Amino acid sequence: LTGGRRQTASPTYYCHYNTVLQTCHEDVVIPVDLRVYSPPGECLLPDNTVARIVGRIFAPPSSKVLMDVLSIVPYPGDPKADNYEDNILDDTYVAIWGVGAVINNAEYGADSKTRFFNLAASDYVQD
Repeated sequence: LTGGRRQTASPTYYCHYNTVLQTCHEDVVIPVDLRVYSPPGECLLPDNTVARIVGRIFAPPSSKVLMDVLSIVPYPGDPKADNYEDNILDDTYVAIWGVGAVINNAEYGADSKTRFFNLAASDYVQD
């Protein structure tokens, strides 16, 4: 997480962060605008904090993914320390649950194992 900024929209309070979704391909990351509910007086997380996050996403075709956080658990430690990432689980598997209707037949990727398909979903999470 980087670039934490507080947004105050009475009566609800949020912090926004820039982050990325890591994929199983090291050279593929997906930029995300993360929105976290944050009560008044709660501190922003320091830049470069690593966290496990469960959230709802909206993925416009040519923009950052927007994510509303349901649960966030930052890894402990000082993100500025040289050894901060030494104790973080090397977990590059992203789990995404989607609810909607599959609108085409699956296509296979170059590895003949990965499948791609379009999913029609209708939940927009940010205003």
